Amino acid sequence: MRAFTFLFFGTASVLFWAAGCDGQQEIATKSMVSPSEKAETPGVETHTYSRSSNPSEAGGRLEAHEHGHGRLAIAVDREQVTFTFEAPLASLVGFEHEAETPEQQAALDALKDAFVVPGNMVAINGQASCLPITTSSGTHISDGHGALEVEHVYSCDNPAAIETVEFLMMGSYPSLESIEAIYASQTTQSAAQLRPGNTVLEVH
Repeated sequence: MRAFTFLFFGTASVLFWAAGCDGQQEIATKSMVSPSEKAETPGVETHTYSRSSNPSEAGGRLEAHEHGHGRLAIAVDREQVTFTFEAPLASLVGFEHEAETPEQQAALDALKDAFVVPGNMVAINGQASCLPITTSSGTHISDGHGALEVEHVYSCDNPAAIETVEFLMMGSYPSLESIEAIYASQTTQSAAQLRPGNTVLEVH
């Protein structure tokens, strides 16, 4: 899938962005198992934490770290649709260092909790009949920079019917001023700059 988007856009940054900085990085991720495994109690006791010194285990990394701006990539591979979102922590919780107080740790945990829940981050028009398969959200902090990384994978009965993707979280984070959104399938490529009051990517 990532090679496929590389062909469309000429860069691997569609689904993940290289950090552009060296050094060891501490990764904190929060993941949710497949909803089908917890069908009776969705979202309850499904979260697990993992920490690793290997950034690849927690998703991609930001290539350009610009406060106030995030990136949303949507890649369609047959019936599977993958949403990857990244944004600087300063635009979401107001700091980019390791938590130093219980309040800061609670803010990071709440951020990961908010973005890991299926349906909190994006909404797809109903004709596509999409359901979440797996979701994960996490943070990485290194060299004075920190970012939230989220990946949601959906299965869609009719992915060709996707017409709109709405980003639902911008109103909750006023410091997040814009999002660069990119959509790629075998037949369609779309891009838009999402802002408050204009949070829908039109797919055409």
